[in-house]
Amino acid sequence: MSVTEKLDVFDMLINVLNEHEKRMDMLVGRMEAITRSIEVYPEFRNAFREYEEQEKAQQSSTLSVLVVDDDEFLADTFEMLLEDAGFAVETANSGNEALTKMNTFKFDLAILDYKLPDIPGSSLSKMLKEKDEDINVVMLTGHIEALENLTALDSDEILMKPISPDELLKITKKLSKRV
Repeated sequence: MSVTEKLDVFDMLINVLNEHEKRMDMLVGRMEAITRSIEVYPEFRNAFREYEEQEKAQQSSTLSVLVVDDDEFLADTFEMLLEDAGFAVETANSGNEALTKMNTFKFDLAILDYKLPDIPGSSLSKMLKEKDEDINVVMLTGHIEALENLTALDSDEILMKPISPDELLKITKKLSKRV
């Protein structure tokens, strides 16, 4: 990733963080008001418990995404963007780390870098699909020659790097509808 691209991503992250700060301030204010109401009106406790149960049920239906890229900055950026859009995200910086996470978590979607330090992305895709045939896979590559080697069996989608945040969210939402 070039310096200009990294600066663009950094600028985007600053904007996202500023927006998060505004949201957090608003949420803190709301939580303080709710806490005061619960203390003053005990009957609100039951309604609050019901709300918590609904939240837990909704979180269990959230699409889970595994992002695998040896570029930690890129993986962390993808994680922040996807979590902000409402997805549950785990990251891995190698194929072996991804396989370990697959043993611990169930993922609906994997976003894989084509060139990983230990396992080629196409091989990792096959391994992930062997563990869970329902997983959708997006392959990312910055190498045009890699496109010739990839097949429809390797992934559900193939995207060229650099990928814009909008494109990442668009493809993630598209594949989430297949789940």
